[in-house]
Amino acid sequence: MELKTVLYEKKDRIAFVTLNRPERLNAFNTLMCDELEQVWLDIKRDDGVWVVIVTGSGDKSFCTGVDVKEWNATGEIAISRKSGGEYAPLLITALHNRVWKPVITAVNGICCGGGLHFVCDTDICICSENATFFDTHVNVGGVASWEPIGLTRKIPLEVVMRMFLMGRSEVLDAKRALQVSLVSEVLPQKELMPRAIKIAETILENAPLAVWGTKKATWRGLDFGLQHALEYGLTILQDNMKNEDFKEGARAYVEKRKPRWKAK
Repeated sequence: MELKTVLYEKKDRIAFVTLNRPERLNAFNTLMCDELEQVWLDIKRDDGVWVVIVTGSGDKSFCTGVDVKEWNATGEIAISRKSGGEYAPLLITALHNRVWKPVITAVNGICCGGGLHFVCDTDICICSENATFFDTHVNVGGVASWEPIGLTRKIPLEVVMRMFLMGRSEVLDAKRALQVSLVSEVLPQKELMPRAIKIAETILENAPLAVWGTKKATWRGLDFGLQHALEYGLTILQDNMKNEDFKEGARAYVEKRKPRWKAK
């Protein structure tokens, strides 16, 4: 896979996805959106990938959303593409692509606008001490819709409304992001990726199909009412009981040894 705007590496069952346009503060253009779709499709298909880490190149910015320079020059918005005469969103995150493998997002600096998609849709979000979170849609005449809708599933509505109605005047620093549970840890820049890898390695100790099923039940459950969600969760639980790893977990417990997971 030849990629120009995304660094993509797989090692020890971990996929590393790095937004790689540091000269544009890792803003995404149409090419990056296309390449992210390719990456997520590969992650979904690769049985050797069990966990994903997403971050940005450099130590200044994680992602500043849509590349406004390209937008102004071409008249096309990177996160939308005309389909049958109407705009349809591109698929830039794991959830957009229905990838149920766990995702850890390491925010290393500025995260604003469309960059918040990755925070909305991640399973675990940690950040560096210099990280900031804000939105500028209303400052440039745009409606913020997908990002606040996603964030209301993670943080209090009041915090979301302040961020998106006040625009660039309301900036959450790393400390505030931790207070409102937008992130779960704040670390010095040099410790950010080692910590993300450590979290990934901890997840890898668990049964992969059980982990993926847990993620799917949790996220999809948010789309339903409580009773429907519980019924949906039961179907995932029952399916999981049929796989080899479920049986291996019980055997390993009885035999007092570490389980040997196969993701089958």
